[in-house]
Amino acid sequence: MAEKLGASQAEAYVGQSHAFSIEAENSAIRNAEETVDAGIGIRAVIDKKIGFAFVTTLSDDDVREAVEKSVILSRASIPDPDFVSLPSGDDSYQPVNGLYDKEIAALSSEEIADMIIRVIDSSRQVLEGRSYAISAGVQSSFGVNAVVNSLGISCSESRTSLFLSSSPVVKSEDDQTTSYDFQLTRDLSEANPEHVGESGAERTLSLLGPRIIEGGEMPVVFAPLGAATVIGRGFAGAVYAEEVQKGRSYVSDAFGDTIASEHLEIVDDALLPSGLGSRTFDAEGYPSQKTLIIEKGVLKGLLHNSYTANKDKVPNTGNASRPSYSGLPSISTSNFIIKPGSGTLDDLVSEIDRGVVCRNTADRPNMTTGDLSAMLYEGFYIERGEIKHPLKNTLIGINMRDLLKRVTRVGSDTRTTLAMITPSFVIENATVTSG
Repeated sequence: MAEKLGASQAEAYVGQSHAFSIEAENSAIRNAEETVDAGIGIRAVIDKKIGFAFVTTLSDDDVREAVEKSVILSRASIPDPDFVSLPSGDDSYQPVNGLYDKEIAALSSEEIADMIIRVIDSSRQVLEGRSYAISAGVQSSFGVNAVVNSLGISCSESRTSLFLSSSPVVKSEDDQTTSYDFQLTRDLSEANPEHVGESGAERTLSLLGPRIIEGGEMPVVFAPLGAATVIGRGFAGAVYAEEVQKGRSYVSDAFGDTIASEHLEIVDDALLPSGLGSRTFDAEGYPSQKTLIIEKGVLKGLLHNSYTANKDKVPNTGNASRPSYSGLPSISTSNFIIKPGSGTLDDLVSEIDRGVVCRNTADRPNMTTGDLSAMLYEGFYIERGEIKHPLKNTLIGINMRDLLKRVTRVGSDTRTTLAMITPSFVIENATVTSG
């Protein structure tokens, strides 16, 4: 239809999703919600001008209107001199196993409610005898997306996922604290509500009685959740090709250079079986792949979609991403993975005379300069190889280029957090302030 209206190239992206979620507090259901969504986004290209329109239904009349609007917008757009073409189809697709579980897709509201009760009961057992409140949640989701374009791409894929969480609040005589734990999986047989409940409660109890410490330069151990924020949000975004091309990344001038410790190896692997970021094709329908990012400290790769790859005249890595059918392609990671080393978090801690553990932070660096000032929302003080107490009002300060180069040890305690898979790791020193 778009071609008949004058488009030289055209693309249709269809997304359909169905999710059921329950939130509970103590023994009461606080919210239960079922969400169904479906729509289509249309890109039309005339010469180097691009138009985009979407609709939130799949009815013929609405789709026709979206196509007409995308062509009209294309004619009215300003030419983009860097646009070359939409991606072409080929035969290099590698199907990824473990993305769809019919058991998750068939979960009933009663089965989901049973899971949330098991989460809460497990937290309660850990917190017995204390003053507490427990929030918990479970969400099952099923989605299908399809991409077709006028250059031969035609593909679709179904995915399921299950999310469980526990977030207790504990009060003592002079303190109140909260933490959480969660599990994300594509396989119902891996779901472990009891572990989520117990771990969320134990993590909360571990944060009681925080203290400040004398600051200074000292080693920092990043546990998997803290590592996922600092690396997954703080470094992954720096290797998006668009950010590099526009000079908005702190590694814009570093391709091919040694930017990290030889202990650090990072890949982006969209073909990982059952991976939460896995997919057979990206949001433009281009075949997915495994991309080497850092090898022995050297920046070996950037993440591209078709636009940035054509602009740099390099191979597309298949990292096009969309928020939904309502958005244009950008770039994101698939499964961003730090290669594990050896040793648990306790092993890494035991080797440090004085330092801190960053179990969790919500802060990421300035993506242009790389400067990081991170509050340790869940942090601990290490002395003579042992964790002594949780930290209060404590920050770490370091530039990301220095952080990457100061990695001295990588553990084996790998954890999956959204699209990041990482073990704990140690940096030899950063500036720690507390007070």
